Amino acid sequence: MLGISVTELRDLVISLIALVIAFSVLFGGAVLDMNMIIVSTLGVASGFLLHELAHKFTAQHFGYLAEYRANLLGLGLAVASAFAGLLIAAPGAVMISRSRPPVQTYIQDSIYGSTVPDPFHQEELASQLKREMLLISLAGPMTNIVLAAFFFILGMSGLADGEVWAQAITFALFINLILAAFNMLPFGPLDGNKIFDGDRRVWALIGLPVILIALPVYLGII
Repeated sequence: MLGISVTELRDLVISLIALVIAFSVLFGGAVLDMNMIIVSTLGVASGFLLHELAHKFTAQHFGYLAEYRANLLGLGLAVASAFAGLLIAAPGAVMISRSRPPVQTYIQDSIYGSTVPDPFHQEELASQLKREMLLISLAGPMTNIVLAAFFFILGMSGLADGEVWAQAITFALFINLILAAFNMLPFGPLDGNKIFDGDRRVWALIGLPVILIALPVYLGII
């Protein structure tokens, strides 16, 4: 069932507050500034919150149980590391499991007369599960890519009224672009690794260009 539980909402709010504090301290200093909080909130809410919710609702669309759970140790480390001038963050993740096992079909064995799993159905089921995992993994980074494009267009339009909102839009663009690229890296538990394993053509078409675009931005070349 689509929706957000009370426990999940609590974890999302805790994660949002902790990350906003961490980014505000990292870029604005130990004394929290309201303008920096506004800037950080737009970036974190769009880049992190919508990324996780995209994973969640896509998984729920395919009939999975999916809820975000905060990593309190990781959030504490993010805030503490921000005071040291860097950011090490492992805020949490969407936990996904099937609400019920996939339907199994059987055929009659012609030699022994017993029922055995249908190999054609098994192959079809495996292909379906692989496609679902690919789309669930892709949902988060694609959300960041779309948001980065949106904030880029918004920034170029000149509609941002005031220095604070201009900074907020620039920061939101940066966060979404970097998060999309980072999550597209084909390593470890990252989305990019699951996408790469699911369909390397999709990773090459979406993941690789995003990484190449984000790299000079991250390094401050452009």
